[in-house]
Amino acid sequence: MNSLIPDTLQGALLLSLIDFFLSFVVISFIGLVLSWFPLLNRVGTWVSHKRPSAPASKKKAPVQAFVAEQEIPVEDVVAIAAAITAMVGDHHILHIEPHNAEWSTAGRVAHHHSHLPKH
Repeated sequence: MNSLIPDTLQGALLLSLIDFFLSFVVISFIGLVLSWFPLLNRVGTWVSHKRPSAPASKKKAPVQAFVAEQEIPVEDVVAIAAAITAMVGDHHILHIEPHNAEWSTAGRVAHHHSHLPKH
């Protein structure tokens, strides 16, 4: 039985070379398909504008406001904040950015003293 690629070092190198070029072909094809997506979006927008609009007698349902625009009860906000605090735990300041020399010095002193053992 004759094989196209011999079972030698030269055959392995030839197979690696073929694999190398085929990977470029496949990756280029994937890039080409991905580059078509914006074009497909434009075509879809163009087609949707060319369709005849719905009859005027049908009323559209009112659009609901986004969650950020809706008023959230204070009790719900407090409950969510308490749940987040319970899950995350306490926070510690790890970086103090200086605004002036006195403020940064006082902040550093307070930060260093927070690590002292309690008596």
